[in-house]
Amino acid sequence: PYAVYVPRGYDSSQPLPLILFLHGSGESGRDGSKMIVQGLGSAILWDAARWPAIVIFPQKPGEDEEWEEHEAALMGILARVRATYSVDPRRIYLTGLSQGGHGTWVLGARHADMWAALVPVCGYAGTRRHGPRAFDGTAADLAPALKSMPIWAFHGEVDDVVPPQETRDFVAAVQAAGGTPKISILPGVNHGAWDPAYRDPELAAWLFAQHR
Repeated sequence: PYAVYVPRGYDSSQPLPLILFLHGSGESGRDGSKMIVQGLGSAILWDAARWPAIVIFPQKPGEDEEWEEHEAALMGILARVRATYSVDPRRIYLTGLSQGGHGTWVLGARHADMWAALVPVCGYAGTRRHGPRAFDGTAADLAPALKSMPIWAFHGEVDDVVPPQETRDFVAAVQAAGGTPKISILPGVNHGAWDPAYRDPELAAWLFAQHR
């Protein structure tokens, strides 16, 4: 299942940016609604004017699956939404939190020609307890594909679920490959880095300024 957010006043004659949002493990399921309540969906509900974009909220069925195990479905959903709504092909973005942060790094690299920018939040590299089709490499394996990508990565300083070193390692690997990613390590924040990340007063403006 997936949901699509369309801003009020949508006009098909005016192409809009498109964001694909990948939730974390706790929002997995088949109810078609939990993936909207955490992270970007909450930020949009609080301040829709900052997010003048079409946003796709897919829901991953199982907590023990990684997003890249559903890669074909995600690309199919993306194509269907692009065919249904008026989308600016130069401004398609990928973001996600926790498992979705992992998916942002992995699918960001695998489809680097698609995205105008990435915003991974408390993501990680190799898989932890997840399925055999999941990516099990390192940040250095993905970094070459990401070196030209605008990236703003967020992580809580005291995250005890996904260590912040995971994001530091990703940023260092992309820098070593020649990229210039941004990183925000949020002081005193545990795993729930997504609320301060998506409500950062500069994030939306930065994101929509990125074009392919």
